[in-house]
Amino acid sequence: MTDDAADTDVLVVGYGPVGQVLSILLAQRGWRVTVVEKYLEPYNLPRAVSFDRHVGRILGTIGVADALFPVSEPTKDYVVVNGDGQTLMHFELNQDDRYRWPEATSFYQPGLESALVGRGDELPSLTVLRGYEAVGLTEKDDSVHLTVRSADGERTLTARWLVGCDGANSFVRDHAGFAVSASDYAADWMACDVMPHDPEQFPSQNVQVADPAQPRVDLSAGPSHSRWEFIRMPGQSFEDFDTVENAWRLLTHFGIDRSNATLQRYVAYTCLARNTDRWRSEGPGRVFIAGDAAHVMPPHAGQGMCTGIRDVANLAWKLDLVLSGAAGEDLLDSYEAERRPDAQRTIDMSVNLAQLIGIVDPAVAGYRDSALLAVRGSDEAPSRDPEAFARPGEEALREGLFRDGAEAGLFAGADSRIVPQARTGGGGGELCGGAFVLLCAQDPAELVDPVLADRLGALGGSVVHVTPEVDIDGTYAEWLRDEVGAPVALVRPDFHVYGAARTRAGTDELLNGLLAELPAQK
Repeated sequence: MTDDAADTDVLVVGYGPVGQVLSILLAQRGWRVTVVEKYLEPYNLPRAVSFDRHVGRILGTIGVADALFPVSEPTKDYVVVNGDGQTLMHFELNQDDRYRWPEATSFYQPGLESALVGRGDELPSLTVLRGYEAVGLTEKDDSVHLTVRSADGERTLTARWLVGCDGANSFVRDHAGFAVSASDYAADWMACDVMPHDPEQFPSQNVQVADPAQPRVDLSAGPSHSRWEFIRMPGQSFEDFDTVENAWRLLTHFGIDRSNATLQRYVAYTCLARNTDRWRSEGPGRVFIAGDAAHVMPPHAGQGMCTGIRDVANLAWKLDLVLSGAAGEDLLDSYEAERRPDAQRTIDMSVNLAQLIGIVDPAVAGYRDSALLAVRGSDEAPSRDPEAFARPGEEALREGLFRDGAEAGLFAGADSRIVPQARTGGGGGELCGGAFVLLCAQDPAELVDPVLADRLGALGGSVVHVTPEVDIDGTYAEWLRDEVGAPVALVRPDFHVYGAARTRAGTDELLNGLLAELPAQK
């Protein structure tokens, strides 16, 4: 079967936020994308309640930023207090002038999904099949065949590639035989989504209450919406824990009752931590997984959905290059190499926070409190070491498609960090993202071989001279000078720095290195 005989270029199983973002990223590049979603209607209740500035930036590149403002609000800080109200940890989460998004944003998930669905509806090459459940999967050398079942019976869809974004109980993961590695962390929690009758009476918070008598969490779920979560205590059965009466009882810890709030939903769940051993199938390798299909983690860092969106932002541009013939299929191996370790670091951080907050032994909690209070030194000041609280998504890649500077002619001071997002001239849009960009603090004629610039352009990339007219606040020029330490940086479509160079010879080496790693298909 030839590529032209496929029903679609990419099949996506699952149309939650991760599947939505992936589908839009591919369809807005013109690729035929077909989504299979077993539910007829979008889920209309909140689940995720927070995204970070890197994910906000990704959402901005797909055209939904304006629609998010009415359903989101900046998160000011991350606070952990003990049962006596003493502050154990306090991290300020401010908006960096070098970024257009707050470090963290609380949001109402149905509003986000509505914006994503609306954006998807605008793309003619995107087809969403609702009410279709995946029931069979066959992978061949040049295609993937997915059998789906609907009210009208079964049919088979064919595609060049398939991505499972179908959640923690993923059909794609299980049918493809991907093994899962799980940590030994497990705890039962209840999430209560609440609409206070008077939101001003219950202002937005981001507080983890590490009270051994009842560990609990107070979060904003976007304007006029709140999320409160509670751990199941020893001695209480899951059946007694998972009742509406218990939900209302637990909410009294925050002054919430039927007279002042509406309980939208409550759900008791077992919180786990796991990472799938492989994210790309063996053999032909035409099947991938992303989001909760690939990994799950405790919610205490607010990184479950964020990690999934970073997954598909990484995968989409690589599929784009392979589909266009600009790169060989081996490029897709870098998806797992880059994303799986990053997801594992985020899982580990989330487990550490969950274990810290969820201590129910008063004696152990006392030792924890003493240690953290001693480190803080003062209840009034934010934590002294902001690096103690990792910024997921902003770390440099440790493996994958980037140049570490060890090669002759390249600058060794750069790493695969995230490039800033600054205000730019000509409308103020995003300078990076979606394609390779070679940022030059000096005249590109002095630093870039025109032939190599043309070859970069053939990949959809561009060379940008960060003049004051382009870089209106001088952010990129300052970043290149003070942080990268070189006048040239090559930025990948997902905002990670591929590499940097100080000289024309170094720039040639940089671009030739990229082109060598993206051999066109034969």
